[in-house]
Amino acid sequence: MINAVSGATGFLGAHVVCKLLQDSVPVRAFKRKDSSLAEFNQIFAYYFQEEAALKAKSFLTWVDADVLEILSLQAALAGVSTVYHCAAMVSFFQKDHAHMMQVNVTGTANMVNAALLAQVKQFCHVSSIAALGRANAENHLNENSSWENGKHNSQYAISKYQAEMEVWRGQEEGLDVYVVNPGVILGVGNFKKGSLSLIDAVAKGMPFYTEGVNGYVDVEDVASCMIQLVQTNTNGQRFILVSENKSNKALISILAKLFGKKAPSIHVTKYLAELAWMAYAIKRLLVPGGLPLTKEIARSSLIKSYYSNQKIKTTLQFEFKSLAETLANCVAQYNQYKTLS
Repeated sequence: MINAVSGATGFLGAHVVCKLLQDSVPVRAFKRKDSSLAEFNQIFAYYFQEEAALKAKSFLTWVDADVLEILSLQAALAGVSTVYHCAAMVSFFQKDHAHMMQVNVTGTANMVNAALLAQVKQFCHVSSIAALGRANAENHLNENSSWENGKHNSQYAISKYQAEMEVWRGQEEGLDVYVVNPGVILGVGNFKKGSLSLIDAVAKGMPFYTEGVNGYVDVEDVASCMIQLVQTNTNGQRFILVSENKSNKALISILAKLFGKKAPSIHVTKYLAELAWMAYAIKRLLVPGGLPLTKEIARSSLIKSYYSNQKIKTTLQFEFKSLAETLANCVAQYNQYKTLS
């Protein structure tokens, strides 16, 4: 029984691959021809050393497959029983919106179609809490919350919502689907990218905070839940994966303490957030590679969004790692990699 993982070179995909390898499950890992294995190798080394690494690699097969190249997917999915679809693009820059829609929506449609043609039995799709919408942001959103169009929905959120629609369409066509909606994922990975870039920012000193609230989850918990769900009779359902809802200020304060830095003290209001993203937009024009602050990021950082994790906890009797534990591990690994580099 072969398990395939799309986006295997990325943060979550690499952790899913490693969790499967820990159980000696044969894994067919998808990568684009030009993809770097640097982050995967970092995460693999976190899970396996010496003899364990050799054993794990004996169950791992890399294949060149791109979600935007349907023929490559058909070949890669031949003989596969279960798919973990982790490939996705996250960006809040206007210039990336069209390509992000291609990767997240068209790419997911291609994966679903290829899985149907290959007669894949199970399809576990990684969506996002962003796909639940934020129309009633200060209520606790759950799996029954319905999407509503609104100004708080980022282009990324729209792309993930539309990608989910492709997966539910696949269910109607006979595919057993499992959908997970993780919160902001934290854990061991490339601390210069995505959600993990916050770790690096606080390590260097982060005096600013907002009153926004979001749901957070450990990457290892997300991978574990995905694997456990496909082993249960829960197909055709979605599950929110969030350990805790935490304010931006509280999150940065925990990290600052762990790094021995000063707690954030400058409250960023809506007015200051608007000025900040515009200032950084100008800076990026003058100095390429500036901080990744955009209008969408600035505005979303002010929103208070709360999510319920009751369904997954009840279904799997699952206990999430505390956010404090996750952040402590992130800081320990960040310091270790910084020492080695």
